[in-house]
Amino acid sequence: MYIVFFSTSNVFRAEEILNKEKIECKVVPTPVTDKAYCGVCIETEKQNAKDFMEDMEYEVIE
Repeated sequence: MYIVFFSTSNVFRAEEILNKEKIECKVVPTPVTDKAYCGVCIETEKQNAKDFMEDMEYEVIE
């Protein structure tokens, strides 16, 4: 699953949050060509990762 953000700062904020919660994730290039997104996103296999980013604007790509 990819968690795609509109700003790079939110990607790194999400990475910090997920690492703190012991959820395995990594920052990878965004797998979409839509210019509305920033160039990187979070990749994780954990579906509950979204639960920790309620106040952030993002989209999920499965």
